[in-house]
Amino acid sequence: MPHAKEIRAELRQLVDTAHDRELGLCLCHLERHFTEWRNGQIGAGELSDLIREFHDGWARAVYKTYSVLKPDQLVARALGIGLLRPDEVSEGLRQTLSDAIMYFRDRYAIDENDPLSKLRTSTI
Repeated sequence: MPHAKEIRAELRQLVDTAHDRELGLCLCHLERHFTEWRNGQIGAGELSDLIREFHDGWARAVYKTYSVLKPDQLVARALGIGLLRPDEVSEGLRQTLSDAIMYFRDRYAIDENDPLSKLRTSTI
């Protein structure tokens, strides 16, 4: 049985991984606009507006999520929605979080415009 200190360390590492992946999904959306700018499809001013929208929208939403939820909730959410794979989490922690994981898997609503919706059809 792992000690509380080991569990906290695992949770911290998993939260960092989930946060990085979630923010990365959001940044992929923004990256598309940089490509449009490089190809001359949009101007620098429009790109600047899109960056500001990203900061005030998706980036802020990710920040709020990771500021409000507790580490165990964040890991359960990440497993439930597919940000983390089961093989990345110790069996003991998965068992401890199983009810919360099922909640996030079965009941957590993700808008189709949310970058997280890609997880419903793919695996990280």
